[in-house]
Amino acid sequence: MSDFLAFPPVLRAQGTVAAPPSKSATNRALVLAALRSDLVEILRPLDSEDTRALVTCLSSMGAEIARSDRGLTVRGPLGTSGGSEVVLDAGSSGTAARFLAALAAAVPGRYRLTGSARLRERPMAELVAALRSAGASVEPGGRDGFLPLVITGKTLRSGVIAVDASRSSQFVSALLLAAVAVEGGLSVEPLGPVVSAPYVETTLETLAAFGHGVRRGDAGAIAVERGDAAPRSYAVPGDWSSALPFLAAAGIAGGEVEVTGLSWPSSDADARAAEVVEAMGVAFERREGSIRAAGDPRALRPASIDARDFPDAVPVLTALAAHAEGESRFRGIAHLRGKESDRIAALVALLDAVGATGSAGMDALVVNGSLRRSAGSAPRLPTFGDHRMAMAAALLSLASSGTLIENPGCVAKSYPAFFRRLETILVRG
Repeated sequence: MSDFLAFPPVLRAQGTVAAPPSKSATNRALVLAALRSDLVEILRPLDSEDTRALVTCLSSMGAEIARSDRGLTVRGPLGTSGGSEVVLDAGSSGTAARFLAALAAAVPGRYRLTGSARLRERPMAELVAALRSAGASVEPGGRDGFLPLVITGKTLRSGVIAVDASRSSQFVSALLLAAVAVEGGLSVEPLGPVVSAPYVETTLETLAAFGHGVRRGDAGAIAVERGDAAPRSYAVPGDWSSALPFLAAAGIAGGEVEVTGLSWPSSDADARAAEVVEAMGVAFERREGSIRAAGDPRALRPASIDARDFPDAVPVLTALAAHAEGESRFRGIAHLRGKESDRIAALVALLDAVGATGSAGMDALVVNGSLRRSAGSAPRLPTFGDHRMAMAAALLSLASSGTLIENPGCVAKSYPAFFRRLETILVRG
């Protein structure tokens, strides 16, 4: 039986909330720190189910990771000796699974990479094909191209490696990070368009911060060479993906909300989505280290956008669109079907649960605002065990007379304190 969170009516949003640490930056920093022999302190890392899964796997691969007063201390190198197979359980983290697949092929050892039932359904084939093309021994533990995978380490060769990133930019990022462990480095060549491309820029920035050489070549190829200089510490920036719901709340419920700990400008993919939130009628005031949002639900406007670069923001933007008069269209989002849930189908179901309407195509979502729901018992909002769906459900509840949000604990994947932090900026009757 599912747990539900009762969500009473809200009058407005008002207050200040700190952005959580970036999950993307935390994961990349953990990998790069674990590839160094000297100690690196990661300051203010995100503590979530996804990052804990990666920490556990990196520790199994030989990294020394411990808590410090300011975050985590990490020391490598990675690699195991002997013939024993090491099990790497990525939990439900797609990021961890993709990063670990490439890492395991680059460092000594023999590994079995697995994860949750949903993770075993998520795309891996393009990354597996790229690794095999460069000599890596990656064998299926079940269906080819999916987890589990059996990987023999130190088989990934230096050179040019091409990868199809049309379903996930994480395939590119995984190879770029693993290049640090490959003697002679790698030149990664994306084939065709890269979805969620800003996440690759985050990877390149993190590589540079850890002292590694990055060089762009022809046809979009990116060469990575291991550097000798390592930072003693790395400070994790704020997470735009998890901050967006607070900014959107000011528009849906009305009021003013300030989110601290955000850098601007930022390479974070969802920093671009913030511009869409603004275009939909939420006024922003950008300050040093924070964003102040002010809104009035009567001023919300529909949008028609290509969201391929910021897929994690689509649930938040959908909630905004449901409260805006008119038709909103989000396109370029086919890769949302391979996330923690089929997010396009999940958003249509979530809209239906609150009395809104949406229609889905393979690559698009249409939302008809605004919300109109007849009085009656509190509706139950499904989350499909997906953290981003739970955040969208919370936003859809702001203008409601009361809802029940299913399985709210699924936010632990990326932001365990989400509902507690949201409550601090909500004014109730």
